[in-house]
Amino acid sequence: MNLTENFSLSTLPEKARAWWEEAPQGQRIGVGAGAAVLIIGILFALSTLTKNEEEWEPAILYAELDYAEAAQITNRLTALGIKYRLTEDASTIVVPKDDVRNLRLQLAGEGFPKSGRMGYEIFDEAKLSMTEFLQKVNLRRALQGELEKTLLEIEGIRNARVMLVIPEPSLFSDTEKEVTASVTLSLAPGFKLKPKQIEAVANLVSASVEGLEVDQVIIVDTQGNMLSEDHDPLAKTANKQFQLQQQVEQTLEKKVQSLLDDVIGKDRSKVRLNVTLDFAQSTTHLEQYDPGTTTMLRSEQTSEKQSAEQGSEETAIRNYEVNKTIREVTGSVGTVQRLTMALTIDKTKVVYDKEAGDYVEEQRTDKEINDLKELAQGAVGFTSERGDEIKVFAMPFDKTQELRARQEEEAEETKKFWTDVAITVAKVLGILAALITLRFIIQAIGRGVGVEEQIEVLGEVAGEVDEQSFERPETPHDILVSRVQQMVREQPENSAKLIKTMLVEGN
Repeated sequence: MNLTENFSLSTLPEKARAWWEEAPQGQRIGVGAGAAVLIIGILFALSTLTKNEEEWEPAILYAELDYAEAAQITNRLTALGIKYRLTEDASTIVVPKDDVRNLRLQLAGEGFPKSGRMGYEIFDEAKLSMTEFLQKVNLRRALQGELEKTLLEIEGIRNARVMLVIPEPSLFSDTEKEVTASVTLSLAPGFKLKPKQIEAVANLVSASVEGLEVDQVIIVDTQGNMLSEDHDPLAKTANKQFQLQQQVEQTLEKKVQSLLDDVIGKDRSKVRLNVTLDFAQSTTHLEQYDPGTTTMLRSEQTSEKQSAEQGSEETAIRNYEVNKTIREVTGSVGTVQRLTMALTIDKTKVVYDKEAGDYVEEQRTDKEINDLKELAQGAVGFTSERGDEIKVFAMPFDKTQELRARQEEEAEETKKFWTDVAITVAKVLGILAALITLRFIIQAIGRGVGVEEQIEVLGEVAGEVDEQSFERPETPHDILVSRVQQMVREQPENSAKLIKTMLVEGN
């Protein structure tokens, strides 16, 4: 018998059909479930492979973009995983229609688009019938657009809006209205323009418009905060004095707070300072006289009288210079006149208890609180002669938010850990189920084919036993084969029962 003939493709469907008819219900259900899993897996793989090829309805996201901004927007779309297409001139970006609205809102929050603003390009298509009024309006629009383009090149400015007011000259008035400008800036999140940068923006706008003075440029942000300085001299002075006072207070607070954080830990103390600065500028004129032993003759006046009785008389008036020192002392501006400090310290502290083997809270001693007070005084240059004052408040801090945040963090970590474990176990179980199902199918098909081959072999062996005479086998294999042949020949019914029992146990 040739073994390859039993596994030929032509006989395989018949053998599989015969096995299916004779197989128990449990094996049929297992084979059916395995086949369903394989079909679902194949369909899912095919859908995944062909997913990228599906078509979508296009819609214009932005048009009339320059190359630099088109590259920035396409890079951002790639990072977001959004499909897009570009026109041949790369000035228009097309995206799926369902994503246009959300993308415009999201990109607008990031400052896009920046290009596409109308500047002097408005005059590229000149119209012969345009009136003088329209020409002036277009000139102002073009100038505003060019200024906006220029401002967008400054780092930190996400969007800009410029409005110019250029009054018409009057023939019946000697005084003319001044040219004014307003600039609205949208800054990037967390970005703040420095005073020098704000001044540079004002100078830039002023230099770009004829007749526009720097004092007539108002700059605000999208929150309504005034960025440009007030042009009133008194207001400017008061603003600078207030800013200087804030800087001094913040500097001293930072020195004390950083020192206490290093000593007793972060968020265990709070410092607030109020500094009074002396902005009065005084000049002192001092004259010091030092009438020493040495004198200097400054002037001398002599006179002579003659008479017959007394003869001649001479009178002299001498003026001597006295030593003196003249000094003019100008007092410094912005010196610390007086400061007051409010210091709040956490009344409890965390220490390690050796007996309990854990960290516990205990009250701070009065000596420790007094030491912290002196430490803060030394950090700010506290002096009682100047009238400085410090108040220390020792009270227990509210740690509810800290404990709650710590509990939420621990709960989140625990949840994430068990979620990862569950996902990993599910993946492993899925792989094992697929492997077991596949192995069950292969074994079931193999057992059906093997049983038929055994029956055929036994039948052929039984036929050959009648025709041939066997000699005594010399090997254990030959002995076993001879005994099987003899049993089939002498006890065919028992042999059939034995084969049936083997099939049932195998299934």
